[in-house]
Amino acid sequence: MTERGSSSTTPLRTLGAVGLALAVPAVLMVTLWPTHFLLRAKPRIVRGLEWFHTRGMLEWVYWTRLEVLANVAMFVPLALLVTFVLGARRWWLALLLCVALSAGVELAQHVLLPGRVATVRDVIANGLGAAIGVLLATVIEGIVRLARRRAASPPTVAPPR
Repeated sequence: MTERGSSSTTPLRTLGAVGLALAVPAVLMVTLWPTHFLLRAKPRIVRGLEWFHTRGMLEWVYWTRLEVLANVAMFVPLALLVTFVLGARRWWLALLLCVALSAGVELAQHVLLPGRVATVRDVIANGLGAAIGVLLATVIEGIVRLARRRAASPPTVAPPR
């Protein structure tokens, strides 16, 4: 196949497709469950954070920031997998799809799930996570292409001295 063909990235596309089959239902379950999945754990998490804070550690982490970081982290692997499926050349489409999914989830929470709080902040955090995931996928795909190119090229022989 040509260099522009999909043979060099087929394992990434397969990984992306299988990963999405697992990740999308998980993301939808976490985001569209009638109650926020962390609310049950919130008292324990806050107590744990307070324990660290009293010891002068992790003082920059508090509940709201932790929620934002969780929103960022949730969309990193999702965008990575979408980018693997679409290919690094379509990174912009992967980013757009992830942001659209996030906006759709927030809209569904607002309209259909009174126990959930929909915020623009979540869409921004998810979008940041998606941008990180797209960047990682693009770098990984570039490394894979370079490694395959190097493996396919004939070895160079140094002239005798």
